[in-house]
Amino acid sequence: MKNFVYASVSALMLSTSLSAAANWTLDTEQSRLDFVSLKNDTVAEVHQFNTLNGNWADDGSLRIEIPVSGLATHIPIRDDRMWEYLLKADDHPLITATGQVDPANIAALAVNDSTSLRVPLELTIVEQTMTLSAEVLVTRLADNSLLINTQAPIMVNGVQFGLVEGLNRLRDLAGLQSINPMVPVTFSVRFSQ
Repeated sequence: MKNFVYASVSALMLSTSLSAAANWTLDTEQSRLDFVSLKNDTVAEVHQFNTLNGNWADDGSLRIEIPVSGLATHIPIRDDRMWEYLLKADDHPLITATGQVDPANIAALAVNDSTSLRVPLELTIVEQTMTLSAEVLVTRLADNSLLINTQAPIMVNGVQFGLVEGLNRLRDLAGLQSINPMVPVTFSVRFSQ
């Protein structure tokens, strides 16, 4: 009976401390977001956003901010054109992703253990918000460090986000036959307390 009471009190203290200390901050230096564009039906190129900011609060709310200025396609004129015609960076400097992830989903993870989660995300690009589903693998690297990787690409449809006019402008400026509006996105983000 004494061991049962001790175990119950210990479990209660652990769960209380985890919920009280569940505020996590995205580590910008250890995080990345990549996406692939497809032009002329056969030419695929990998691009990224170099800066990500975010937090995961103790109420489970998750917010990731992707500054449009962090876009890196490795061709400066293309970056400029995407900022101006596609992402309209002057009026919309951030892409945001928000969601809800119950901290209990990772509370029991031991260091080096992982768990798979499906996380609905509200993604906002320019003025359009869509709900997308992210399949992620969460790994506890240390008591105060988590690594979250996509297990499958998230397919972002430029048509749904109202980006067709911008894509057509980019296509014409670059003298291309086509730019596919479907864009696979992957990320690897680290959170710390």
